[in-house]
Amino acid sequence: MGYTRSAGGSEHHSADHDDFGRDYTLDLYLRQIWRDDRLAFPSDGPMSLTIGIDMVNQIWTPDTFFPNEKKSFFHEATSHNSFLRIDNHGNVLRSIRLTVTANCPMSLHTFPLDTQKCALEIESYGYSTKDIVYHWHTENTSLVMDENVHLAHFSVGKAYQIERVISLSTGNYSRLTAIFNFKRNIGFYLIQIYFPSSLIVVISWVSFWLNREAVQARVAIGVTTVLTMTTLMTSTNGSLPKVSYVKSLDIFLGVCFFIVFASLVEYAAVGYMLKRHRRRADAPSPVTYFESETSPNLQNGRMRNGNNRLRRNNNRSMKNSVNIPMDHLDAEHIVPLLVAVPVTRRPRFTIRPAQVDLASRFLFPLFFLIFQIIYWYWYFFSTMGSENQNDNTLPSSS
Repeated sequence: MGYTRSAGGSEHHSADHDDFGRDYTLDLYLRQIWRDDRLAFPSDGPMSLTIGIDMVNQIWTPDTFFPNEKKSFFHEATSHNSFLRIDNHGNVLRSIRLTVTANCPMSLHTFPLDTQKCALEIESYGYSTKDIVYHWHTENTSLVMDENVHLAHFSVGKAYQIERVISLSTGNYSRLTAIFNFKRNIGFYLIQIYFPSSLIVVISWVSFWLNREAVQARVAIGVTTVLTMTTLMTSTNGSLPKVSYVKSLDIFLGVCFFIVFASLVEYAAVGYMLKRHRRRADAPSPVTYFESETSPNLQNGRMRNGNNRLRRNNNRSMKNSVNIPMDHLDAEHIVPLLVAVPVTRRPRFTIRPAQVDLASRFLFPLFFLIFQIIYWYWYFFSTMGSENQNDNTLPSSS
């Protein structure tokens, strides 16, 4: 067979993208144009003949197939949805309506802020580049998307077309590739995940404004928010594919869980500091006993009868000073003079529980606000910038 050029074109009527199934389905019209001089016929002017499906098997047609196809089928209601048209110069136009489910490896690193690129590949199964070379019929209008295509979870972007030659063990083959951009709609995830998790974090801050003595209320808020975040994370990840890398949604939920858990730990720290503060306040102050200047002299380490006074040696206040009259005591009741007890100095700088709650009221919201700014800045600018870079590149397979 001589050198034959086959031109391809397609019009996509509808599309359906599986959220996590790594495939997508297209309902399309595949139109192929090629020239076969054996089919030319004399005519006084431009003329074309349309033949039915029964005559298609009587002439040569390219063995076009989809390399990344999972399954496909023809439409046959009410008759086979295809036609073949031949003009007087031997140009052949074949149009077929197909539904194709094609493979689409997805990268969920930025989920649910991701944009997926899915390809539909067209190639000859048995003819190498020595026999058939595929070209898009026109540069910009060969690939046409229906304006009424709408998906629940994705926005369908602009489609791109590529021509290339691939090398296989059986030879070199011409391949056409159509690339479709699917941008995930974030509205569902904002309502179901982002807003609820942010509100749970804000609720956990209520404990900072409650009285430190309200143990049951503060513990109930902390435990409830931690369990709620755990349930939200479990239900969210249960509906996602099991991947070994961290997704953008995992980062957001992880930070929210960390803040909620830190709020509970904050009250545990405040409770511990409050307990130590009470123990220190209730503990008796160290007191030293010594003989007053007016007391008689000591004999053999014992006090003689007389009015001796028991005082604190720090002289800060006299309210803890005790006057012990000793005139009525017998000799066997006289106690020896006690030695001085060293006073433990308190640290100059101590953190009070009220200061921890006060700092938490401002630091926790400030940290969450900074995180939100960085997170959404990266989405709106970094992700959008990557979409503008060479959108017609082939999607990476995984």
